[in-house]
Amino acid sequence: MNIVTSDTKVSGHIMKEDVACNLCGSRNRRLVASGRDREYDTSDDVFEVVECADCGHRYLTPRPVEAELGRIYPSNYHAYNIRPAGVGMDDLPLVTRIRHKIYRRRLVNLLKRFDDKEHVDLLDVGCGDGWMLDLYKSADPQRVRTYGVDFDQRVCDVAESFGHKTFCTRFEEYDREQRFDIVNLSHVIEHVSDPMAVARKAIEVLRPGGLLVMETPNTDTWDCRISEKGAWGAYHIPRHWNFYNPDSMRRLGEQAGFKLDDMLYHPAPVHWVWTLNNLSRERTDRIGQIGRKVFAPLDVFDGGPKAFVLLALGTVADIAVRTLTGRTSNMMAIFEKPRT
Repeated sequence: MNIVTSDTKVSGHIMKEDVACNLCGSRNRRLVASGRDREYDTSDDVFEVVECADCGHRYLTPRPVEAELGRIYPSNYHAYNIRPAGVGMDDLPLVTRIRHKIYRRRLVNLLKRFDDKEHVDLLDVGCGDGWMLDLYKSADPQRVRTYGVDFDQRVCDVAESFGHKTFCTRFEEYDREQRFDIVNLSHVIEHVSDPMAVARKAIEVLRPGGLLVMETPNTDTWDCRISEKGAWGAYHIPRHWNFYNPDSMRRLGEQAGFKLDDMLYHPAPVHWVWTLNNLSRERTDRIGQIGRKVFAPLDVFDGGPKAFVLLALGTVADIAVRTLTGRTSNMMAIFEKPRT
């Protein structure tokens, strides 16, 4: 992350920097939403989501500087709750196993695009403890060879213990000769400081005809519009820094040199839970108190009966929205690297 000293400021508890639009470089923008950290309460600061006046891309500015990452990603952050070495997919809670089974079906369809290849080399960016690599491997265990990149040595060690090759570095700094058929970024691109640099690194490490798969929140959906002033759960303030719709996602890939192959929309029940939590926290009455308890943002990750009910209801809501509008708040963009 590049910190521009002249733009860096201290506001409240979090040091911030003002940034330009990552898609077009413009600093002309309008305010579309604002809010606090309502999931982890790392700061009382109010952060602003803006929309570029020149290209329409949405992003967070001012946003936390690199020195604040340890604060906005606390030790109990859900992605950090890594499994111990030796705990396989069959040992996970039932709710988690159901979610993984549903996700694995998407991967089977993706891998069919490589039916003519003896082996498929896949790199998962921000691989964590390797849970998604497990899913890709189980989708086609004879052909898929799994690799991961993450800057946290702890999670790389766990992923290695499950048979995945890892590179402990920032993806933008990956400098090995190994090339891949698929580069996967599942809910990563919205967190990084320079998405364009990440997309360009992806096209560099892919073989001709390889696929970049990016899953990220979609702002062009009904539930975003009705809560876009700040309560929308997928804003995930202040950890999400860039917010895409299908058009801006297409432009990100095309500017990096890719061709858009497909755009898919999948349920994202966690977004509903977090939105309802955020709306509840805006109220001071009894309804707000009950809502904050029912929709506590971290309960959806504990694998228990409450998580099952909340995720099931959120999934039903997303299926209904997709039936009516064709989209959900979660999109998967599949880009192809030109073959020549």
